[in-house]
Amino acid sequence: MRKKALSGTMLPMLLASIIFLAFDTGIANAEGTIYLRPDGSVDPPSAPIIRVGSVYTFTSNIYEPIVIERDNIVVDGNGSKLQGVPPSYGFTLASRSNVTIRRTYITGFRYGIFAKSSADIIIDSNALTNNDLGGVWLESSTGTNVTNNAFAYNYVGVLLSWSNNTNTISSNSIRNSPFGIMLIVSSDNTIRDNTIANNTLGGIHLDRANGTQIYHNNLLDNTPQVVSSDAINTWDNDYPSGGNYWSDYIGADANEDGIGDTPYTIDGDNVDRYPLMSLRGTHDVAVTNVALSKTVIGQGYSATITVAAQNQGTLTQVFNVTVPANTSIIQTNTVFLTSGNSKTLVITWSTAGWIKGTYIIRAQAASVPGETDVADNTFTYGVVKVTVPGDTDGDRDIDIYDIVRIASAYGSKRGESLFSPNADIDSDGDIDIYDVVIAASRYGYSE
Repeated sequence: MRKKALSGTMLPMLLASIIFLAFDTGIANAEGTIYLRPDGSVDPPSAPIIRVGSVYTFTSNIYEPIVIERDNIVVDGNGSKLQGVPPSYGFTLASRSNVTIRRTYITGFRYGIFAKSSADIIIDSNALTNNDLGGVWLESSTGTNVTNNAFAYNYVGVLLSWSNNTNTISSNSIRNSPFGIMLIVSSDNTIRDNTIANNTLGGIHLDRANGTQIYHNNLLDNTPQVVSSDAINTWDNDYPSGGNYWSDYIGADANEDGIGDTPYTIDGDNVDRYPLMSLRGTHDVAVTNVALSKTVIGQGYSATITVAAQNQGTLTQVFNVTVPANTSIIQTNTVFLTSGNSKTLVITWSTAGWIKGTYIIRAQAASVPGETDVADNTFTYGVVKVTVPGDTDGDRDIDIYDIVRIASAYGSKRGESLFSPNADIDSDGDIDIYDVVIAASRYGYSE
């Protein structure tokens, strides 16, 4: 239960390397960068961003970094992706105030969001994954709220350096990275209501960071849970509000008040006096439906698979949805969903290279940290047959019944009452002479 700090030589070297690699922001975002200018304009004007008053909204995915040069604005990704490659930064803000960045899936940068010498920034309901050094880095900034975001597979989820006073990191899912949250020379902040899970070098890392309130977090299977160096902080919100949930806490709760009877000790200066006995919040994702455009597919042709995924929990989540046919994977998609919302995935399954046969189609949502209701993570559609092109009933031959089925639906289009999906052999959305020719050229085929 007691967590040790990194060695005196290893810690400074590690932190220095992280910060040193990140200092060339002016160079990293030079060519091919989108700017939100002080006069309110978008530069270049061709960028897929529409401005209405003080709100800038993505109209499609963006594959260039963005530099924000204006205060008092909202940047709304509208669920779209902002994707790049290191050494560029996703969003860069320098000496900005009252800027909100929301609903954006930010991936593939050195840092997803970098704010320097800024105040009153809101980073809300975003997904930040696979960024080379970190999801969010706040340097010398105050009054920032990092809330309702999902962080995964970054080097650091959230990094504060020389950022003091009323910065709040709350209600985020921060997982599967070397470091979850890191504070360096940053004091008097708040870390609460986060789920911090499966980070391999520290769930929360505090270096010369004092006076921070840290409570109501779920710390799940981080190794270690906390690294604290020259830092004294408060790890609970007093009784009966309580402290944090620790997956490795071994104490009892004799009076069943939801608070552990013995403290959780981090080190001599840092103790959670009132560790929580149960996870806070709900962690639950699901696949609620799977539909196919057809149940008989001619080998080499395609079908459309529609998958509905939902976040039924209280935290923003980013997770994978995999669609297999039997045990072979058709496709895996990464889904970013805020609490209570759903997303429809449309997948084209080309059967080129698949052997003829019967397949069970399902969709599987990967479980998220803290999830206990996993029964609804998998939705099974049922049987689909891959067969010879022109076979409309899946009986592995092409006979008069197949020709009649195509002829009966001839001239119809998808969505019309006469349309028969399995008779649309080439999957182009209508039943025409091409479908007739495909079947007629194989008439009499039998296996």
